[in-house]
Amino acid sequence: MKPLPALLVLMSLSSMACASGADEDMAAIKAQDKAEKESNARFDAKEKDRKKQEAAFKKSQETQTANAVRPMLGKAAVGKSDAEVVRMYEAKAQKEGGKQPDEATIRAKGDAQSRTVTGKSMQDMQNMSDSDLNKMEADLLKQYKR
Repeated sequence: MKPLPALLVLMSLSSMACASGADEDMAAIKAQDKAEKESNARFDAKEKDRKKQEAAFKKSQETQTANAVRPMLGKAAVGKSDAEVVRMYEAKAQKEGGKQPDEATIRAKGDAQSRTVTGKSMQDMQNMSDSDLNKMEADLLKQYKR
């Protein structure tokens, strides 16, 4: 056999092998890209959920603080939003100096109020699972709907 035709046959066979390898490599790259995009999407969704939970927690803390200081502000706090009540309280506390209780005292008072109504502190409720919270909510609705 002449060397040129044998070389051509070998080259054509190796180019087919390389071509099929390239297809497999492209498929692997595409699969990796797809997996990376899915991973990023899952991370973004978790991050969005975390931020949503953080905002809800801050709102519940603000509500708890506002409910604790409303009696101290009296009629001035009637009809005001939680954020306004907290700002009014902070302004009043700054004006009067250190006469008002600190935030820890306010949170403790709100926590005590929460325990009175629900039997659980805010911290306990934040650590509860969703199913436990749903059960507690149903129990409270039954109790207070009488």
